[in-house]
Amino acid sequence: MTIIEATIFAVVDAPEVSLAEGEQAGVLLLHFFRKLGWNGMDFLNPCKIRTTQEVYDSLHKKMYERYSDTIVVGMFMVNNGPSVDNFIPQGKVHLLEGWITPASEEGETTYAA
Repeated sequence: MTIIEATIFAVVDAPEVSLAEGEQAGVLLLHFFRKLGWNGMDFLNPCKIRTTQEVYDSLHKKMYERYSDTIVVGMFMVNNGPSVDNFIPQGKVHLLEGWITPASEEGETTYAA
């Protein structure tokens, strides 16, 4: 197993998020990322957002309550959710350098997560 060292940009409390009536399950992660400080326009790299298994499981459970297909929710979380590290204190999120990258200058095409 290769361990990749990453510089921690910030350590923050895991935000509480929920879904409003009628919102799709995946929107929960957008709420989570916005509460971490993402502006919705810049490029977001969820691989550079690390948290505890407890926080990850809580997000998964809330999404599953809205859309009860274990495989779909699980794959969505694997592809779009935060990473899990065992050394992170309970209830915390580590934001690594480059977790967000400013959107391109005007005139260039940008695709945010």
